[in-house]
Amino acid sequence: MYLKPLLRLTITTFFLPCIWGARCLAQDKHVRELSPVSAADFAPNPSSVVDSTGAVILADIGQIRFVGNEYSWLSYEFQRHRRVKVLSKSAFDDLVTVYIQLYHPEEGEQEKLEKVSASTYNLENGQISEVKLDKKDILADRVFGNWIVMKFTLPGVKEGSIVDYTYTVTSPYYRFLPTWEFQSERYPCLWSELMVEIPQTFFYTVIKQGAHPYMVDKGEVGVAGIHLRDGNGGYNVIDATVTKHHWIMKDIPGFPAEEYLYCPGSYVDKIDFQLTKTYSGYQFDDYDNSWKEVTVRLLERSDFASALDDGDKSLSDCIKIAVTGGDMDHQAREIYYYLTHNFTCNDPRDMYITGHLADVVRKQSGSVGDINLLLVALLRKIGLKADPVVLTTRDEGINLSAFPVLRRLNYVIVRVVIDGKVWYVDAAHRKLGFGQLDEECYNGPARIISRTDSGSVDLEADSVQERKSTVVYISAIDKDAGGTWESTLGPQESYELRKSVNEESKTKYFKNIQTQYGEDLTISDAGIDSLDQPDDPVKIHYSFNIHKTGDEAKIYLNPFIGAGLRNNPFMAAERKYPIEMPYVSDELYVFNMQIPDGYAVEELPKSVRGTLNARDGTFDYLIGEQGGMVQLRCRLKLNKATFSPEDYANLRDFYAMVVKKEAESIVLKKN
Repeated sequence: MYLKPLLRLTITTFFLPCIWGARCLAQDKHVRELSPVSAADFAPNPSSVVDSTGAVILADIGQIRFVGNEYSWLSYEFQRHRRVKVLSKSAFDDLVTVYIQLYHPEEGEQEKLEKVSASTYNLENGQISEVKLDKKDILADRVFGNWIVMKFTLPGVKEGSIVDYTYTVTSPYYRFLPTWEFQSERYPCLWSELMVEIPQTFFYTVIKQGAHPYMVDKGEVGVAGIHLRDGNGGYNVIDATVTKHHWIMKDIPGFPAEEYLYCPGSYVDKIDFQLTKTYSGYQFDDYDNSWKEVTVRLLERSDFASALDDGDKSLSDCIKIAVTGGDMDHQAREIYYYLTHNFTCNDPRDMYITGHLADVVRKQSGSVGDINLLLVALLRKIGLKADPVVLTTRDEGINLSAFPVLRRLNYVIVRVVIDGKVWYVDAAHRKLGFGQLDEECYNGPARIISRTDSGSVDLEADSVQERKSTVVYISAIDKDAGGTWESTLGPQESYELRKSVNEESKTKYFKNIQTQYGEDLTISDAGIDSLDQPDDPVKIHYSFNIHKTGDEAKIYLNPFIGAGLRNNPFMAAERKYPIEMPYVSDELYVFNMQIPDGYAVEELPKSVRGTLNARDGTFDYLIGEQGGMVQLRCRLKLNKATFSPEDYANLRDFYAMVVKKEAESIVLKKN
């Protein structure tokens, strides 16, 4: 069962009455106007929220309304005013430089950043000084595709400064309004406020999430004057009926940093807006109100499913190069590995085709959409049933099985059916085996886009079984005595190791292992098997020597060499949010040690068996002495990957027991 992480989810559709007025009324401003920075702002905060994180957001105020544009239609205008007290240098990287992402296609309408004003205030000898941002210090960087990032750095910031900035973004792309986060992922916020004014021609679904209450959550219907171009270079002022809504939160703590949580953005207090209907004055048009509508739209898009029947000769040539023969399974794997070995993914966030499939073949590179939709087309050409599957990766939060949140859809994989067996594959990652996905894809609801059998599929972390086994053998523990170490990894860990070694090297990998051991143990004859066979598990192996100072009367040896848990990942007294492991795990550790001549076992740890919630996990620790050998078999197994906050105390205590047990030593005494 997939555990939805949203603590509170509300989906509301703004219903906007269809009335056009004839009067010209000014647009009222209801958001809070901040007073000029004063000495009182530098004083310790009386709020109940803690400011030990390095900064306090004093106020964050946003307003969204619609204005006429040069295309005789409407754009939204997003105004923001933010004021932050920076208490520590640790917050500089997060808060001193401001980043604003804009959609800037080379052709067509572009989003605009305007009315930027920013200042840094310092209190010195009872006097407030101000350093203003120079407009020439507002810079632009193109990050990927059609997106640019505007950025500016507040001048003269030091510990204790207050930074204050405002800006306006105007966008003709009103399908999504800006997301508003009331809660910061790190810093407490004393006041967060958003007001929207939406004219009658648009209907938006509002998706609210989070755990904290609103101080204000109210809406009303009003009238606002909108300037529209008349086609002759002039403007008409039209009084439009608008729905106004106002939200305020106060004293919101920063989101707590916790281990095993995919995406804090899935839990923070925030609001998303998605267009679901428009009214032209004559008729209503629906926009993606259901997964069925989204499927139809994606099937019709020229940069998605409708491009899959591309008859360009280059696709046939691609198959001729890749496929040598064999059954359908063999041919599918040959096509898959031809793409993973020869094509480069240069944009892992774009699930659409950026040009034509023939261009992708020619360049041998493209977005995740380019590569995986090319894979769909090639698999279809050899006669297999193959379809795209759209999803939201873990770092983007989650999507909903009941309602499509399109802003969060950012990735596409492939479903292929071979001899009745369903495979999910991803050719955008070079080191993935056939039928394996990056753990980022195991994020709950995904959608198969097909003309015959579209539907939802749950790609849950609970479905990923990761097995690992480590075997250690010590022939003796005299001075500079040695042993062998060998570990066979599961599919996900094998994939991660392949990526790591590809980015660095095996030499550096083993150097890091040696550094962790320190001077007491030296490794040699190290190797990694199956690095270039992504369908096979990776095996790590090396020999080692344990250095001793001489003939000790007693030898204390922890049997967990290069393995085991040293620290409990769950140390907090309580937890408000789910625990999200990357996969279901089953780890086996086997230790065999030959008792050296002249020594006897004085003390062995006791064997123990522990369970987690009766059936959610087990820990078996079996140790004994026989025939001059000490033998240990330890197995840590979790039967599910996602745990509710109510399970936290039991999970914490279970791991505390594991850590304590694995820290115990074998004691040998000299005869």
